[in-house]
Amino acid sequence: MIFTENDLKEIEKHQLTKDEVLRQIKIIKEGLPATEVLEPATINNGIVKFSMNEIASLKDYFLQNKNQFSIQKFVPASGAATRMFKEWIFFHQNYKTGKDFYERFVKQHHLSTFETNLDDFLDNLSAYAFYEELMQILLREEPGFHQLDENVQVWTAIHYILSDDGLGYQKFPKAFLKFHRYGKENTKTALEEHLVEAEDYATGKDGKAKVHFTISPAHELQFQALSKELADKYPIEITYSFQKPSTDTIMLDEQGQIVRDNENHIVFRPGGHGALIENIQDLDADIIFIKNIDNVQKQAKQADTLLFKKVLGGYLMQLMQKNKTYLLKLKNEKPIHEELQEIEDFAKNDLNIGFIEGYEMLNNSGKRKYLFYKLNRPIRVAGMVKNTGEPGGGPFYARDKNDIKSLQIVEKAQIDLHNPNQKDILEQSTHFNPVDLVISIKDFEGNKFDLQEFINDKAAFLTDKSYQGKTVKVYERPGLWNGAMDAWNTVFVEVPLDTFSPVKVVQDLLKTAHQ
Repeated sequence: MIFTENDLKEIEKHQLTKDEVLRQIKIIKEGLPATEVLEPATINNGIVKFSMNEIASLKDYFLQNKNQFSIQKFVPASGAATRMFKEWIFFHQNYKTGKDFYERFVKQHHLSTFETNLDDFLDNLSAYAFYEELMQILLREEPGFHQLDENVQVWTAIHYILSDDGLGYQKFPKAFLKFHRYGKENTKTALEEHLVEAEDYATGKDGKAKVHFTISPAHELQFQALSKELADKYPIEITYSFQKPSTDTIMLDEQGQIVRDNENHIVFRPGGHGALIENIQDLDADIIFIKNIDNVQKQAKQADTLLFKKVLGGYLMQLMQKNKTYLLKLKNEKPIHEELQEIEDFAKNDLNIGFIEGYEMLNNSGKRKYLFYKLNRPIRVAGMVKNTGEPGGGPFYARDKNDIKSLQIVEKAQIDLHNPNQKDILEQSTHFNPVDLVISIKDFEGNKFDLQEFINDKAAFLTDKSYQGKTVKVYERPGLWNGAMDAWNTVFVEVPLDTFSPVKVVQDLLKTAHQ
């Protein structure tokens, strides 16, 4: 691969190196190994299920101890809502008013998220939180809207929802979309609902809730304006960061050449949510809650969510305290016999740590060194919901980057479905990853880990995308809660299904959690 002088300048501008780009090219061309799943994590075999008494106890523990820790909530929020409105965008671009009819068009193009009945679609519009604002625009721009043929009304309404002539939602990130209505004049965006949540559990020793969003540079001014407005309503410290250019990746065309734009510049793209491990690295909290921007409920439906945030946080605090005690012992006291066995039991039973073959043959000094090495790393407690058929990752025992059995969140795309054994293990899985994590990124002495050391580069993703109408191969960095946390100590906890109410398509806003 020959790079021009301009190529090298562009690579440097993205804070990348020629060697890194060559590494990405090699991966795209040669492929990546599938993740070998060994068995699904299930209740009492990798997933903890707490009793009602344990839930109450852990909640109390969190509330009693949270003032000893700095706490922050981390919300990836840079993605545009394009996928959320994918079918509406298709309808807007391809539907011909006066020639096409709603039901026929929807059926012909297999628009699965559209209501099959025209009246249902129009009736449901009033259930969206953005309805009042939409109607104000329609009455101003299309005063005869209610006299239009109903087939034309649908296209017109979608036009003013998506386009710059109206709400402009096609270009908005999900964070800025009106998700919920609390009366005719009171609506809340997804971003605001995260603040409402955070106020309940993300307050630590400094007495102020903190939320950090990752956003796109293109939306910085909008974000600043919205967060300034919300700062007057919520006593919360709101910060933000961008996905770093140094985590961007390249694409290859079907001939194996780097994809370039019309001016022959290399096209770089964001490297997937796994790139955000660097943004987490920059945070300075003892305890960090992680949750996706689109997974929120109306306040009246948040009881289980708020409860289990405290349960997960309390459990992490207990694990951190035990872990610290044992690491100090290993460092300073040189435990043997029963004390060493106690630490081994904690590592295996509480933190699900897999041991190397031959561990039992090590002398006490060797065991202490190995235990210290395995315990002294980031910890994540991840909530898991029962699998109801949602697409995405799940909890499995798999091989980590050192070929040791460990708990991992594995995406379906990482598994070799052509292998009958692997497919069978996938089909046996009982739980799903809703992205409900609470993590600790500091060691027992209060120093931040270098999170790059725990990434499994082989757990990256290769996907097919479209660029200017052509199929291209894309490299995405190991997922934030997948390969980017491969070598973390991991605990899975079952959480109620109603804590998970994502908005993947716009019609999800019609579900109970959002109404």
